[in-house]
Amino acid sequence: MLFGRRKPGYTTTVDGSADPEQAVLDLQKAELAAKKKPKAEVFDIDAASETARRLKETGSTFDGSAAKAGEDVMAVVERETAELAAKQAAEAAPQAAEAAQTEAAKPELLDFLAAEPEAENDPFADQPTKTAPELPELTPAQELAGYIRSRSAAALLTPHALLLTEVENADELLAQMPADPQCEDITTRKGAKDTYYYSTANMSDNYAMIAQLIEDKDLCVMFAEMVRFNARIYPSATPLKYFQRSPYGLAPEVIEQTWKAMQENPEYADIEELTNNQNERFLFSTKHLTRRYAKAISDVDEFCD
Repeated sequence: MLFGRRKPGYTTTVDGSADPEQAVLDLQKAELAAKKKPKAEVFDIDAASETARRLKETGSTFDGSAAKAGEDVMAVVERETAELAAKQAAEAAPQAAEAAQTEAAKPELLDFLAAEPEAENDPFADQPTKTAPELPELTPAQELAGYIRSRSAAALLTPHALLLTEVENADELLAQMPADPQCEDITTRKGAKDTYYYSTANMSDNYAMIAQLIEDKDLCVMFAEMVRFNARIYPSATPLKYFQRSPYGLAPEVIEQTWKAMQENPEYADIEELTNNQNERFLFSTKHLTRRYAKAISDVDEFCD
């Protein structure tokens, strides 16, 4: 019979008087309970990281042996942290007390200044006001020189006729200028229609020459003088469109009329025309340049950028 016999794998006999099925269930439960092990605790990585950080901050070398009976790792860390904080506070207390005493010993700036006796020679005491030396008053001749300078700075010559109409005793003042060191920059240029004054500090002699030719309003003379000047000084031929630029500002038709009038006047027989390799028209003076040389220096080098 099955009941009352020992089942293979079991060391317990079944009581024949008990319920067989219930007995088998009880045996299986007992076997499962004997095999079941307690569940391991879940590892908390956040708690482990916090514990490591606290150990690093406190400088602890805790390895598990320093814990008291029944005291876990976090408790040991918290205890060592509290001990370290107490130690640091004890070390900082004397320094804080010394700093407080030093700060208390510092006098306030206003109290210090109020307690100081007044210096006999106070460098900050009110000093007597020093007035600037008065500039020497300008003479009438120097004032007139200043007027001429201002016109020169504006690229204008000052005609003698203009001074006679605007300045009283103009000739007398102009006669005083050469002997006055303050007026040594004032010079003159003789034109066909008038004498012109300008300041060499504000206008070059070359520009004064051009301005004088413009003031004379004799275009033929102006053309001839500039063409001869450029041929002699640089040397170079003078393009006709040169007279369209400042300070001349002549229209093309005026330039053509002037050049035609010059060709009919024997006084300008040395002024001739040429055309360069770019078909641009130039004037040059045979007194200073040959036609071949004037052509060579007027041509544009096609091999240059």
